Amino acid sequence: MDIVGSVFRGVETIIVTTDIISVAAGGDGVGRLEDGRALFVPRTAPGDRVEVRVVEEHKSFARGRVKRILAPGPDRVAPPCPVAGECGGCAWQHLAYPAQVAAKTGFLREALRRIGSMESPPVAELLAAAHPLRYRNKAQVPVATGPDGGLRMGYYREGSHDIVPLPDEGCRLLQPAVDKALLFVREHLAELGLRPYDQGLGQGSLRHVMVRADAQGRAMVVLVTREAIPPGAADLAAAWVGQAGIVSVQNNLQAKTGNVILGAETKVLAGPDALDEQLGGLEYRLSATSFFQVNSEQTLAMLGAIMGLRPWKPGESVLELYCGVGTLSLPLGRLGLRLHGVENHAAAVADAQANALANGLPGLTFSVADALRAWQALPPGFEPQVVLMDPPRKGLEPGLAAVLVEKGPPELVYVSCDPASLARDVKLLAAGGYQLKTCQGVDLFPQTPHVESVNLLVRG
Repeated sequence: MDIVGSVFRGVETIIVTTDIISVAAGGDGVGRLEDGRALFVPRTAPGDRVEVRVVEEHKSFARGRVKRILAPGPDRVAPPCPVAGECGGCAWQHLAYPAQVAAKTGFLREALRRIGSMESPPVAELLAAAHPLRYRNKAQVPVATGPDGGLRMGYYREGSHDIVPLPDEGCRLLQPAVDKALLFVREHLAELGLRPYDQGLGQGSLRHVMVRADAQGRAMVVLVTREAIPPGAADLAAAWVGQAGIVSVQNNLQAKTGNVILGAETKVLAGPDALDEQLGGLEYRLSATSFFQVNSEQTLAMLGAIMGLRPWKPGESVLELYCGVGTLSLPLGRLGLRLHGVENHAAAVADAQANALANGLPGLTFSVADALRAWQALPPGFEPQVVLMDPPRKGLEPGLAAVLVEKGPPELVYVSCDPASLARDVKLLAAGGYQLKTCQGVDLFPQTPHVESVNLLVRG
């Protein structure tokens, strides 16, 4: 490896030449400095030989930015999106899809080894996506004032709050119906006269545009603002219904600072208050704030993996934590299980209850409660034989692993969207007598380093 030091405006700039040998869990390529420290470099692929500007140094590692690609590795491909090198919406369009699949399988195995303290993790090969582009059924796009004073819509530049404008061709990860509606909104958003929110100044109102589409191509548009949209602007937005596949326009209020996109209050400006989605022969009612997996095709693959984890038996009692709108509950309900779902988001529970009734599944019940208090919310005489859980990226909240160990259901089915939090929780549960039997990765998020997995833990 060659290291060249130079001085630029009085600040030492270190330029190194390195070979990328692997991909780290966060998605960065990994090279080595002359002293053996790991060098993490975004937007690189295994086999690349690159010239890198070191931007951050620590005792055991450093971070850098690509200055020049000297020789591309065999897994490097041309990104299909013209702003792929700038936009932070997805970090892996330069990486061949088979290499993405292999890397994600490795992320699961390495996390369970390093964090979960498992010598031989039972990790199966990742279930790859048949369509690694055009898969997202929802977009949440920030809005800001551009350099010319006009509105700018797009995703944040990597590591910043600068917005990279949405290209005229749209986003390559979005389903066509979402893209079509989003590009329409981009063209007509300025007509509403809403000022983008500036968190630094505490001024303006318009924060995000969310677009969700169902399997029939019907789109819901949600304008996220600090305060209610004025009547005149609301009327103009309502007139979007019937154009570009838009069937519903809503206004979500989010007055809090921070990175939580949606607030608790939503007002319908025109059209229905929810979409009626179809997935795997089941119907789901999706309101604006309800969680639903963004990759419908791979959600079916994930459901298949859950079905194949263990022999589900009619009459078994299953407690589902973080049940959302019933994405996992309904398919299991068709197997004749007695299932009770718990979720702390009241709108999602209402959707789940409506979904169960609409699909003729009276054996499914739901209640509003957080996961730590799930056992207090159970119907009389309900004794879970299996606990199914699909927590957020942070994993199980503190204390929940201890509750599960105390209650002692024979089996746990853990759906994870982060290998690190999964491995941490598996280690906690292992200390209480649970053994990880199967870890099946599923690629719900192609072109990104995020990886979902379905896991079976058995007590004793």
